[in-house]
Amino acid sequence: MKRDKKRIEGEPWSAEQLQLYLDFNTYDGTDRDFHCLYRAYTRMDETAFLQFVALFKSEGRNLAATNPDGHTLAALLANHAQSEFYLGALV
Repeated sequence: MKRDKKRIEGEPWSAEQLQLYLDFNTYDGTDRDFHCLYRAYTRMDETAFLQFVALFKSEGRNLAATNPDGHTLAALLANHAQSEFYLGALV
């Protein structure tokens, strides 16, 4: 993040902001759907992530997309101690 940019936390995510997370590209061969989901997980609060997953599904995107090691986001979240809500949103 640029130093002149202030990090905003606790603010609601707009529909436009959520939509932007559908458009990330990868340059290392990572499945695009996995990359978008992972970035959303690492940057969004629970409410925004739930909205994003709904949007993701409505766009026909793949919740079972895998990373280069063959793991889905749900499989990775199963190992994170505080990811229960996020994991539930993917089911």
